[in-house]
Amino acid sequence: MKYSITLMLLIVIIAYGTVMETEFPLIVNIVLVISLFITFFLWEFNVLNKNYKSDFKMRSQRKVIDIFELINAIIWTLLLSFSNDNYKNVIFLILIFWAFPITQLIMWFIYKKKKPFTLFIKDNEVILNKRWTQKRNLTELTQIQFDRFSKNLKLDFKSKSEISIKTTEYKTEEIQALLKILIEKSENKVFIPNNYKPKIKTAANNV
Repeated sequence: MKYSITLMLLIVIIAYGTVMETEFPLIVNIVLVISLFITFFLWEFNVLNKNYKSDFKMRSQRKVIDIFELINAIIWTLLLSFSNDNYKNVIFLILIFWAFPITQLIMWFIYKKKKPFTLFIKDNEVILNKRWTQKRNLTELTQIQFDRFSKNLKLDFKSKSEISIKTTEYKTEEIQALLKILIEKSENKVFIPNNYKPKIKTAANNV
């Protein structure tokens, strides 16, 4: 919560300066950019320090970089590069748009080394440990869907919104074990999606 509040305050200040066409002193711009980078990084890094008592948990093997955020940063960089605004303000805005993609890239290397636990199941509760921690009662699970484009498992629940699990973050055998637990815990008739085709390593493939 503290990171989201800090981020909102920074965005409000930046938006105010942009809308009101207020030119902040160079030192203020530098502080804003650095604060934005630090907030994003600490918010992402905080995931590594969280742990929950659990009967089952899964390690993230890699950090999936948000391709849409990357494309957004590239587009704005190109647009701002051809603008006639003050170059100091242009550089300042470009750095703001790159703050999140660069933070994700740094976290990609950290995840590759640390492989933190990001999914937990304790009794009937599933906990998805991300920037926004999501908790759901598995007895209320009504449907499991698989998006072949994003490679996300989408879990629908009776009383709360769906959650998405990025299958490419985890080992295939762990996803298989997770699916089995989801089906067992749910009080509804849920099934493994027909379009989910995991690539399971066999002994022949390892020779």
